[in-house]
Amino acid sequence: MTGAFAMMLGRYAMTVPILAIAGSMVGKRRVAPSLGTFPTTGPIWVGLLIGVIVIVGALTFFPALALGPIADQLLNNAGRLF
Repeated sequence: MTGAFAMMLGRYAMTVPILAIAGSMVGKRRVAPSLGTFPTTGPIWVGLLIGVIVIVGALTFFPALALGPIADQLLNNAGRLF
């Protein structure tokens, strides 16, 4: 597989299922709010949304923040400077 072909395959291989999911969601009908639905207009929704964004953002940087001091200590134990 050439690099250009692999890049095109990797880019467009996910587009087809995503468009299929979007197409299936378009055909669904709306449901009236009831006890089984979660409102997306109140402060609970805003708090949950902000919390998820903060947690995902923190987990994105966690490996670099955790492995940096570990690598520094291992290099110091080996007698080399970082």
